[in-house]
Amino acid sequence: MDVQSLIDGMDGIAYVVDAKGIIRMIGTRHWNAFAAGNGGGGLVDGAGVLGQDLFSIIAGDRVRDSYRRLFNGILAGDYASAALLSRCDSPGVRRALRISLTPLCHGGHVDGVLVQSVALSEDVRPPIDLFDFTALNADLAGDRARPLLSMCSYCQDVFYPAGSDEVHGLWIPAEEYYRRGGTSNVRISHGICDPCWDRAARSVETMPAPAYA
Repeated sequence: MDVQSLIDGMDGIAYVVDAKGIIRMIGTRHWNAFAAGNGGGGLVDGAGVLGQDLFSIIAGDRVRDSYRRLFNGILAGDYASAALLSRCDSPGVRRALRISLTPLCHGGHVDGVLVQSVALSEDVRPPIDLFDFTALNADLAGDRARPLLSMCSYCQDVFYPAGSDEVHGLWIPAEEYYRRGGTSNVRISHGICDPCWDRAARSVETMPAPAYA
């Protein structure tokens, strides 16, 4: 079985990244279903994604660095695999994910990474505009003066109030943000809240690479 057939048959969203971080393949069936169901129709069949640098797509320096460390550890042979828990909410669904990274080897060398994202739970809720990223990004074309609202890429909490610094703000769920008078008239900046940063450092599952004689 070739790699394309393998990832097409896998659960969840699966894609292959080469050793330079470029996305080379996607599992089209689940990818297209997820894109169509979450306002990402323009990404069907990997449009705008295939051939792109994975780390240029990941939003937020802290988030990007955490993924890059895992990716580089697998390429270097430090791990046989790695996995972490994350969130990927859409306006009407709260979604918990398990993201796994597995090395792809050829001739005894790791020349790519298979990334698989599987939903552990999906809970329907009243729609929240902050998670309609397509609409928010479209609105930004006409208004770059909106305050920045930081959103944690792991738990999806937001830093309230929008535009506040670390001393004067706090991380709260999006629902609480609206209850406190927050609006969707913001620009989203992705990052990782301190509790998730500490928790992720402790909870990332890694399997040491086997030692060969």
